[in-house]
Amino acid sequence: MEVSSFHPEHLAERYLAAVESFINAMRRVPGERMDWRKSDETWSARDVAFHVADIDQMLGLRLRRILGEDSPDLAGVNTRASVQLYRRARLDIGLAIDALSATGALNTALIESLTHDTMARKGRHSGGHEMTAADLAAFMAMHIEAHVRQIGRIVGWMNAK
Repeated sequence: MEVSSFHPEHLAERYLAAVESFINAMRRVPGERMDWRKSDETWSARDVAFHVADIDQMLGLRLRRILGEDSPDLAGVNTRASVQLYRRARLDIGLAIDALSATGALNTALIESLTHDTMARKGRHSGGHEMTAADLAAFMAMHIEAHVRQIGRIVGWMNAK
């Protein structure tokens, strides 16, 4: 998408709304059902919460690197390994929510501070594609929005059982 079509205020509002929607969605999951999974191949609400918190921190770091470095290389992440790590640790869900809240506040402030020039700054993902700061800010919101819908499906499956 063309950088000129992005507006920092809109990007920040969308991202912050996604963070708030995710936290509200997690509050609808009964605590005793936090580890419920539809099948061995699916994620639990706890898995999703720690994934979202973890990836949001990583995406925020990518944004800071794009804004602070010239054409940084942006490493990918092994999502499966991180989900398994958090699943084994069985950490309190409040940690994921608190981490997302804190990272969300920092990321929102950075997104709001973007200018036309800083939105156009680029980094190169390890997958081989370039991304601008504006692209990344838009993706940050889309990523969380997708997981809000995933939590909705998990709650629906739980209620159907």
